[in-house]
Amino acid sequence: MLSRARKLRPALALPVAATLLITIAAVPAAANAAGTTGDTSAADDRQYVALGDSYSSGVGAPPYTDGDCKQSAHSYAAQYARNNPRLSFGFSACSGATTDDVIAHQLGFLGPDTTLVTITVGGDNLGFTSTLETCITALHDSTCKDAIDKALAYIATTLPGKLKQVYGDVLAAAPNAKLIVLGYPQLLAPTFCFEAPLDANRRGWINHAAVKLNEAIGNTAKTYGAFAPVDALFDKHRVCDDDPWLNGITAIEDAFHPNLAGYTDGYLKALDAVFHPVTATH
Repeated sequence: MLSRARKLRPALALPVAATLLITIAAVPAAANAAGTTGDTSAADDRQYVALGDSYSSGVGAPPYTDGDCKQSAHSYAAQYARNNPRLSFGFSACSGATTDDVIAHQLGFLGPDTTLVTITVGGDNLGFTSTLETCITALHDSTCKDAIDKALAYIATTLPGKLKQVYGDVLAAAPNAKLIVLGYPQLLAPTFCFEAPLDANRRGWINHAAVKLNEAIGNTAKTYGAFAPVDALFDKHRVCDDDPWLNGITAIEDAFHPNLAGYTDGYLKALDAVFHPVTATH
């Protein structure tokens, strides 16, 4: 059960542009985050474990209960655990985590009692922070396009193998678990606004990269478990929409991550749509 988790390792600081403070991958990823959420006194032998990056740890919806990995009680994972109190909860998700980080540092909670695992991973493999920074600060559209093309090439050639490795390792460590892989939303509305000062070309390229990322994740995940897409739920709720479920760059370190509504009405709803344990108490 939860005692299987390893002790936290020292955080690895990753660089971030000081002027923008965009942190899709720019906070510690190597810590083996460990914690529980909610009252587990009534928990049975079934266990839910949340793995992955900032979109699972809850970046964008502070306050954070774990300073290194920026775990939030408002994350979809923590909310799901509270809604299903008979499932014990292992929270390993850590902001900035790549597929390699998950394999190296986040599998400590997993075991034969684990019945559900959720994960978001893959965005940080692309160097998405630096790509966004490039697209926001570049003088010429071509510079942004080059950065996006590099990310697309990684998605096409390298990412599927990385995803297969991490999904396979998760199920090897938790052979009785259902694996739910959640996707990512397109970030930007079609309209310009101060929260995302990007022209139409750059907004389109960034969103296209998210579409291709989700395709790679979804196509790979179906072999190992279930894919829970979130993008359609975020339609009309992207950065620059009237009712955004994502933070713009004016949110400083939470930029381009879901806010509370994004985690509750987007991610949690997507998870509930594909997994309904009999212990659910809504």
